[in-house]
Amino acid sequence: MTRATAQDYLWWEEFRGGLGLSGFCFTLVAGLQPAEVLERLAVKPDEALQAEGYIEVGPSEGGSVIVEPAGYMGIMRDAVHPLSAATVLASVHNNVDQHARFIYAVDGKVITGLDPMFPDEARWGAEPDRLLPHLEDLGLVDEFDEDDEEWQAPRGRFVEAALALAERCTGIRLTPEQVRGPLPYAASVAHLYEVRDGHAPALAW
Repeated sequence: MTRATAQDYLWWEEFRGGLGLSGFCFTLVAGLQPAEVLERLAVKPDEALQAEGYIEVGPSEGGSVIVEPAGYMGIMRDAVHPLSAATVLASVHNNVDQHARFIYAVDGKVITGLDPMFPDEARWGAEPDRLLPHLEDLGLVDEFDEDDEEWQAPRGRFVEAALALAERCTGIRLTPEQVRGPLPYAASVAHLYEVRDGHAPALAW
């Protein structure tokens, strides 16, 4: 794992009032080129784009980056499992209600899942405590003062710390240029959002 820190992602401040408010999902996949990412998601870049389930995919040193505004494909079971098969994936998600989730998966299995805002309250997966030393090093645990009226960094900058954690897991660094886009490939993953038997898409556990 790399030694990325929240300081490496202070550029997120530029997006805090945009994607930071409307929601996002950033997914880093090691060892796969964008075409392989699209193939595993069963989509084609020339298909008609839709408002829901719109992603952009681009190459990055060590793999690929998936940027999805206002979506959560990167934490869905039906995306995490195929994308992480025989490789490593990390996703950082936050929605419009400020409900956040981080997923670290290896070879189709969620190793550690957590809420990057409150990772000391709930962690899950095959090895819930695998990333605990990194959480402590990044200041994501044991840094919250309940008597404080405002969150303090780095807890108040949980996105920056979560992105650093994702880089430590995958070796891939997300850049502001990638978030700003456009990335080389755009595709619809609306099929993953389909409600089946009255149930919304299952999240990765």
